[in-house]
Amino acid sequence: MSLDTNTWVELDASGYHIRALAPFKRFRGLEIPWDVPEDLIEDTERVVKMSRSRTVVKLAAGQYGLPVEVYVKRYYLRTWFRVLLRTGRKTRAREEFDLGWRLMAKGVKTPRPVWLAEAKGSVGPYSLLATEALPDVESAVERWLRCETERQRHELLTALGQFTGRLHDIGFYHDDYKAGHLLIFPERPSLPKELYLIDLLGGSFPPVLSRYRRAKNLYQMLRSFTPKRKNFGFTREHRDAFLMAYSGSTMDALAWAKWVTHIGRLKGRVI
Repeated sequence: MSLDTNTWVELDASGYHIRALAPFKRFRGLEIPWDVPEDLIEDTERVVKMSRSRTVVKLAAGQYGLPVEVYVKRYYLRTWFRVLLRTGRKTRAREEFDLGWRLMAKGVKTPRPVWLAEAKGSVGPYSLLATEALPDVESAVERWLRCETERQRHELLTALGQFTGRLHDIGFYHDDYKAGHLLIFPERPSLPKELYLIDLLGGSFPPVLSRYRRAKNLYQMLRSFTPKRKNFGFTREHRDAFLMAYSGSTMDALAWAKWVTHIGRLKGRVI
């Protein structure tokens, strides 16, 4: 669900500076019991991830004053050394917030960042980000696994290749580019315009997007369909179809296949 207004509200609360779209100004994300796992599980719809650097929860509409369901991430710096390194730079939540809006401005779909909270001061250890949820979506891997025909698989690979080409054309590099980070609504066709990119942190718009980085993204995507100890029915012909859709010509597809093989050898796993 996407709300219409893009009017921003700025406010301060509990030592944080908050920026929110107007419908989310009553969202009480700072009251989430982040540091008490039992309460966190009880007070949220789902705890998606808990690690040393971030906690991710899903909240239903109505929880903590939400107008729609969202995912909320709290990032934190693990050591004082990292806090010092972060001095004067964007918080991790701000990085993802800015990347999301920049991608949308360039026509790439991603769940909309709607609420950002940053601890005041240059070395605040916490930052939080809320993004709109996409109800009932599936990943590109899940779609692949339920494809019943080669035509459906080819349509999906074509969409993934063209979408990847679009990302690279606008200069974006995703450092963890895999099919699990591309989402699509089950009832929608396999087209580039239907794909949503997620997990943006670590991505960037480098001054120059090198061929190595482009090839690394291609390799990461292809590796999604060839997991260890599992057979997803992904063949060399499927790989070539993806690269053809990405490059637009047989000659360029062959060149990128060489790059992908090179990276596979470096990684110890040729696709």
